[in-house]
Amino acid sequence: MDKIQKYTSKFVENARGYHIKLQELRIILLGQKTVGKSATGNTLLHKEVFASSQNEQCQMQDGEVSGRRVTVIDTPGWWQNSSCCTDETDKEIARGFSLSPHLFGPHAFLLVIDADASFNATHLDAVTSHVELLGDGVWRHTIIVFTRGDWLETNSIEQYIEGEGEALQSLVEQCGNRYHVVDNKNASDGTQISELLEKITETVAANGWGYFVPDQQIFQTLEERRRKVKEGAMLRQSQVKATRESLGGMLHYHLASVALYGNLLKLLCQSVSTLLLYVM
Repeated sequence: MDKIQKYTSKFVENARGYHIKLQELRIILLGQKTVGKSATGNTLLHKEVFASSQNEQCQMQDGEVSGRRVTVIDTPGWWQNSSCCTDETDKEIARGFSLSPHLFGPHAFLLVIDADASFNATHLDAVTSHVELLGDGVWRHTIIVFTRGDWLETNSIEQYIEGEGEALQSLVEQCGNRYHVVDNKNASDGTQISELLEKITETVAANGWGYFVPDQQIFQTLEERRRKVKEGAMLRQSQVKATRESLGGMLHYHLASVALYGNLLKLLCQSVSTLLLYVM
């Protein structure tokens, strides 16, 4: 963790010299449901513009923050379990790019994680499955934002990262050890946002002052997934139909057999009755 602390100090120090070079920032919020994405967007813009409820569509808001025009796009959150991932959620996240002003890509992604909750391999799988869909280069533009900073109390964020184990540590390293802590309950604390903006600016500088250009294959990938889901649904429907037809045939056979046995039984009874009358 000493390496992370040293890197973070240098990160903030270097960022202070870049603020004048970037007068506009475009940011996309990513994360699981209920981790405080929307609240982070509100804190970042210093106003209540994103609904706290679990939105299913991208929302864009902007404002002036510390003398810069900041555009924030809030995306739908995903479920903790990657097996619950839906194609619609990923398509809506991808649609967030089209909301960016002038159709320019975002300068940074803020990957929001709740510091008041555990982070294990299941969470990592869900994060990876959604974020990597945007392209391999997305990690170079991503900063982890830990919410509920008040929960840490006397503990440092480095202690939290170390305590959560390999899953969270690997994600932090994947993001180049770029992370920040916010306390959305203390939204009036402008320092936490000014420091976050400095880290974002440092990230943009490290990427040659350019913005993220999504991999065009993202849309092909989504279409391919949509096609596979549709084909899977059609296959299941055909299997269900075949099963029903098979069961229907078997039922028809059994009913015919029952009818046949019934007729035989009826004839047998009639024969016995006739025989009894003859004997009597």
